[in-house]
Amino acid sequence: TVGVPVIQALHPPAWIEHWFHALNMGTVLVAMGGYGSYLGFRVRAGAGGEATFGTPDTAAELHPKLMAAMLFFFLLGGQGGMVFTLLAGKPILETPHAVSALTGLALLAGQGVLGATMEASETKRTIHAYLGSAIMLVFAVHAALGISNGLSGEWNF
Repeated sequence: TVGVPVIQALHPPAWIEHWFHALNMGTVLVAMGGYGSYLGFRVRAGAGGEATFGTPDTAAELHPKLMAAMLFFFLLGGQGGMVFTLLAGKPILETPHAVSALTGLALLAGQGVLGATMEASETKRTIHAYLGSAIMLVFAVHAALGISNGLSGEWNF
C-alpha cells in the first residue's frame, strides 16, 4: 500500500509507530463519541434546543454532525491502523481488533442511516438510542482489544 513506504521514509520513532493509531482513535472516541453520545441523550430527553459547548449549534444540530465526523475520522484512522499493522509485519484484518473495527464501522454507518430516516418515529428513536449505546460499547471493547495488541509484545516495529 502507499502508506507503508511513506511512513517508512519518515522514519518515525518506534513509539509513534506503535501507539499513534491508538492515541488518535482514542481521542476521537472519547471527545467526539463521548460528547456526541451525551448530546444524543440530551436530544432524547427533550433538550435538543439547548446550547452546546463551543459552537453556535444546538444539541440537536451538533449531534449528527459530530457523529458523522466521528465516522469519517474512524474511517481515516482505520487506514492508518492497517498501515501500522503492515509495518509491524502482521496480516491485516485477521485480529479480533480488526473484526471489532469493521463491526463498529458498519454499525455506526447503519446508525447514521437510521438517524437520518427516523423522523418522528418513537420506535426508531428508541432503537437509535439503544443502538448508539451499544456501538459505544463495541468501540470500548475495540479499544481494549487494541491496547491488548499493543501490550502483547508481539507487535514490534
